[in-house]
Amino acid sequence: MLTLENVSKTYKGGKEAVNNVNLKIEKGEFICFIGPSGCGKTTTMK
Repeated sequence: MLTLENVSKTYKGGKEAVNNVNLKIEKGEFICFIGPSGCGKTTTMK
């Protein structure tokens, strides 16, 4: 299981990439992040 609780990331200069993400992935689940360019998908995965 993977759990993210209240995860946020702000870059220098105040650019907010991710704000207060909460996510619980159970064993065997398949997760896909979908959204427009620049919405924080890659930052969340890192």
